[in-house]
Amino acid sequence: GSRAEPAVARVAVGSSLPRSLTEFQSLAELHHPLLRIASARINEAQGDQQQARLWPNPVVGYSGREMGNRGTPGMQGGFIRQRIVTGGKLELASAVAAARVSEVEHLAQADRVRVASGVRVRFYDALVAQRRVELTSRLAGLSTALSSATSKLVEAKQVSPNGLLQSEIAAEQALALKEDAENELSEARRLLGLSVGVTGLDVGELRGNVTADLPDMTWSDCRQLVLAGNPELAAARARLVTARREVIRQKRQVVPDVDLRVGHGYMHPTESDVTSVMVGIGFPIYDRNQGGIARSEAAVVRSRFEIERLEIDLQQRAAMAYREYSNARHQARRYSARILPKAGKSIEWVRRGYSEGQVRYLELLVAQQKYVEVNLSYLLTIRKLRESASVIQSQLLISGLHGHASRLGR
Repeated sequence: GSRAEPAVARVAVGSSLPRSLTEFQSLAELHHPLLRIASARINEAQGDQQQARLWPNPVVGYSGREMGNRGTPGMQGGFIRQRIVTGGKLELASAVAAARVSEVEHLAQADRVRVASGVRVRFYDALVAQRRVELTSRLAGLSTALSSATSKLVEAKQVSPNGLLQSEIAAEQALALKEDAENELSEARRLLGLSVGVTGLDVGELRGNVTADLPDMTWSDCRQLVLAGNPELAAARARLVTARREVIRQKRQVVPDVDLRVGHGYMHPTESDVTSVMVGIGFPIYDRNQGGIARSEAAVVRSRFEIERLEIDLQQRAAMAYREYSNARHQARRYSARILPKAGKSIEWVRRGYSEGQVRYLELLVAQQKYVEVNLSYLLTIRKLRESASVIQSQLLISGLHGHASRLGR
């Protein structure tokens, strides 16, 4: 028979690297091993469904009887035996298997959501890290310039030596922050490449906007989004259908099958052809499949309450996810509506004052440094908002806010 060989994900080397979210998600659809595993599981379940409706194979054999009777070979011949499955048991087994196929298909959809959402989170992580490198590089440049300007003011005896030490400390801190941001970007790019299911994928400069398409959700929106069409919930409901069909199948197992045997031979003592027919049927006196029926009925009860448990669990997790999202959204709005405009007006006023000779260079550098720091804080808030929104949009099918996002408070 045929033997399936595991495929190795490879990405053709082209003239350009993937840069957009859509390109990375398309790569994941093609190469992520989790999706290939899910596809193989569907094929396995479909194979079980196909096998469930097949009839038992007939048995063909040789039969020799009364050998030596009157010094002859006796009766020599052959037979064919067939077990006839009754009570529609094959159709019921196929129906059970079909429900299992439906369950596996829902679980495969959950895996597709996980992969797509994981790529989205990693992409925006890398995009934020890319922007953070730009801002920290600018901050490091401003801090170095501030330290240099302070040094000249010390020489002119306009600033104390302690002021120079403070500016040098700030410059070193800014450089350390820049190095940290560069390391985070390298890590984010590696994780983004791995999120598509390909090892060794080069990830360069990304194209996108960290604030693009951010949702504005109420709790009602969040709850509806998480529960409506949730593939894990759909899989649980499919398991209940499977369990109910299994009860019917187990009860039908009591109906005995018919064992039919037809033989034909040549009777040498009488020099005549003979045909024999045997029909057997079991009597369910002791074994009426009591245990199988009881087990399948218990499975129905368990499956029904598993749906209720999952609905409660999803709503609890949705409530926690929405709290994280709501906090990040309020912070982002405050930055966008109040803090950033004020910081922008402040830097504009200082620059204009400096150009008119009303503001000293040192004050200009401090104001620019503060402006960059505010933008870095805003970027961190956007990262929190982006990740918390992705968790909700993925119907809680990615590693959540309390796992993946554990580094956000740094």
